[in-house]
Amino acid sequence: MERLKKQYKYELARFEVQKNNIKRLWNIPQTTAELLYTFIKIKLPKHILEIGTSNGFSTFWLSLAAETCGADVDTIEIDESRFKLAKKNLVNRNNVIQRLGKAELIIPELTGKYDFVFIDAGKINYINYIELLQNKLSNNAIIVADNVISHKNTVKEYLDYIESSKLFDSVTLNLDSGLNVAIYNNKKE
Repeated sequence: MERLKKQYKYELARFEVQKNNIKRLWNIPQTTAELLYTFIKIKLPKHILEIGTSNGFSTFWLSLAAETCGADVDTIEIDESRFKLAKKNLVNRNNVIQRLGKAELIIPELTGKYDFVFIDAGKINYINYIELLQNKLSNNAIIVADNVISHKNTVKEYLDYIESSKLFDSVTLNLDSGLNVAIYNNKKE
């Protein structure tokens, strides 16, 4: 990880400056970024979906990991100014497909199956995202939802659904703002 941080120190410094100077940028902490990177290196997905691009910090880390296994990263952002900022920040990332708009409208239009999903957007809509995504998940897909401790009441419906559904095995990690890691298994009886 240290090698990557040194190799991309200028890009990472730019993200840090933006986070500190621009309101309404919600970048994940570095430890969460590194965990996502590690999950992808273990899972080796072919198709990754991110809901909530912001300025592209998490997308950057997803893209770096995806590069090692030949995967693409689809990322959705609702805010046009954040979308444009991310576009500039990700200009050298060839495996990223950016989508501007409301996730609830974009998800139904996506084709193919996703092996890895990172959710870090409108917390109240987490439940809508997972319901729209279920037929777009490959078996054993990993779904990571951020802010499940810091926004526990807002994502309660999502957590209740994931934890009570027979389609998911999940664990909540007390890391940074809280991460729920779920594995989708549509083959369960």
